[in-house]
Parts: sequence; structure tokens; C-alpha cells
Amino acid sequence: MTKQVIKSDGSKEPYDAKKITGSITRAAQDAKLAPAEINMIVSEISDTVMQFMESKDEVMSSEIRDLVLMELDRINPIVSAEWRRFMNSR
Repeated sequence: MTKQVIKSDGSKEPYDAKKITGSITRAAQDAKLAPAEINMIVSEISDTVMQFMESKDEVMSSEIRDLVLMELDRINPIVSAEWRRFMNSR
């Protein structure tokens, strides 16, 4: 069964790992990280999200966002700040 993400408006969509990796990559690029460091961060956080999703059929998008930000705060606070800056500008 495909994992479902419940968005803030209540709609559901299939989980798409590319959305997470793309967002992390953009934030890391904005933080001026080297490609090797970006790949390491993306890989580590993607693995963490996949483990979190493993036992769930549905998950709130806010839970995924909070997990990603918590991991970014731990791994590289500058990237976390860039992600938050982008989110606040929308």
C-alpha cells in the first residue's frame, strides 16, 4: 500500500520522497554547501524519514516537516535556517 500524506488542507496525496530531497537540496544550496555535504545531509534525513514512515499508512505533512527540521537543526542549523526562511517567505 502506498503511504499517504495528509496535507494541511486535509487533502491526501501519495508520499513522494523526491519532494523532501528537493526541499533539503534547495535549502542546502542556498546555504552554500558543497555537493558532497548536500548529498550526505539529503541521504541521512531521507533515511530518517523513511524509517519514520515505515510503520505508518498515513502521516501528516506537518509531522514530516517537523522531523526534517529537527534533523536539520541537529545536522546543520544553517540549512535549517534556510528552510525556515523559505517557508516563511511563502
